[in-house]
Amino acid sequence: MEKDKALRLIGLANRAGKVITGIELCEKAVKNKKAKLVVITKDTAESTADIFKKADVPVVLVESKEKLGSFTGKDIRSVAVVTDKNFADAIVKESEELV
Repeated sequence: MEKDKALRLIGLANRAGKVITGIELCEKAVKNKKAKLVVITKDTAESTADIFKKADVPVVLVESKEKLGSFTGKDIRSVAVVTDKNFADAIVKESEELV
């Protein structure tokens, strides 16, 4: 398995308009049942990570805020939500670290 394939899929989903970033917007997407997958970074604050780990949505980990940000077109991001089930399933399949 290629290490960054999941991240490239996140980037593709982002370009397709199927990714939400930012803690508040992601929390809202989870609450409104729009989230099919939550992506958090290993360097996210534990209290923030716990909010998303408790949600009834698959969660995957990525290396850093900078790496997630680069694949979502932002500087840094600690959390992203994928809103499309097909993209979410593909990302989970390629992810090395599921929570």
